[in-house]
Amino acid sequence: MRVADTSFLYALFSQEDVFHSRAVRDARGQEPLVIPAEILSETLALIQYRQGLDPARSAGEWIRDQDLVEIGLPSRQTLDAAWQEFHMAGGRISYPDAVVVSWCRSVCAAPLSFDTELLSYLRA
Repeated sequence: MRVADTSFLYALFSQEDVFHSRAVRDARGQEPLVIPAEILSETLALIQYRQGLDPARSAGEWIRDQDLVEIGLPSRQTLDAAWQEFHMAGGRISYPDAVVVSWCRSVCAAPLSFDTELLSYLRA
């Protein structure tokens, strides 16, 4: 199982993004992919802000059509863990990054991310 971060998803849907080719290759994997609901919201909002409504809708439709993609709805425990990660990080990661960290830790999964701060924090 893999957990998607906004940096990965945005690169996947943005041909101009420097990580686009890598994101497309990584998205073709056969492992299930969890997209935390908060990350889906952040990603679609970012796409709409930068590219417009139609690209955001297309991205959302693609995500919803994928058999190996699950939209992760957080439990109270996951939200508490995300808040704790955010608090303990002392500004090194954002709250959405803390959500990804808590999902990764709760399901023992690696993140799909190009965010060096997030990846560094998870390795520490």
